[in-house]
Amino acid sequence: MIMKKTKLRIWRVVPTNQIGVQAPYFFVETTNLTREKAEIQARIDASKRTGLSRYESWNLTIEKFHCRKDGFGRYFKYHQ
Repeated sequence: MIMKKTKLRIWRVVPTNQIGVQAPYFFVETTNLTREKAEIQARIDASKRTGLSRYESWNLTIEKFHCRKDGFGRYFKYHQ
């Protein structure tokens, strides 16, 4: 059995209006190996997940969130 290499990345998505109003943020997970492909996939997943992406006045701000995921699916911050 061949295992495909993946890397879990967690992205924080903040929908922001043109005048600065922010909707509640949410998280998106990607498992692509390269960061560029993971960021593209995060943008696609984020636009599918929120209805605000249909409007031109709303932008999705995506940033890499530095945390890990435990066995129960919760996110926790870590330091290195």
